[in-house]
Amino acid sequence: MSTREAVGFTEEELGELEIILLDEDADAALEFLKRAVWKKIEAARRGRLKCHLNVGTIDAVEEFKADKRA
Repeated sequence: MSTREAVGFTEEELGELEIILLDEDADAALEFLKRAVWKKIEAARRGRLKCHLNVGTIDAVEEFKADKRA
């Protein structure tokens, strides 16, 4: 099974990415991936309804409501 995620970038992030690529800075690239890409993917995933069979809870509806209130 494959999963696709779309990530949007601000103008500032695109500028930062361009600098990283021009400098070929591996450390900055990893930090950018963690901050600007992975955190956005995690946030998108948290926003989705999960099946109670996948998360180990009995009442997925109540868990979903609680997540939305938080």
